[in-house]
Amino acid sequence: MPWIKVIQEPEAEGELKEAYAKMHEVNAAYGESLGGSQPHPVTPPELASLNPLSMLYGRQFMVHVMRGPSRVTPAQREMIATVTSLAAHCRY
Repeated sequence: MPWIKVIQEPEAEGELKEAYAKMHEVNAAYGESLGGSQPHPVTPPELASLNPLSMLYGRQFMVHVMRGPSRVTPAQREMIATVTSLAAHCRY
């Protein structure tokens, strides 16, 4: 099984700590949650924690796609994501 080094929020410093804070702001604007500052299973944004800017931009993009303006409702987007993840055998 591949191993990807991640730095979760409680261990973050400097630019990464700032990126986590900005991600909380982005999430709050859309009523989303990042998972808190306690250790937890790794989330997709955290997989890019060694590249804070990439992590932040990736999360901003995902929140915009899933919650931003669209003719497709958020519920429909979640259904599409669920079926896609199921077909790809992905837990996310």
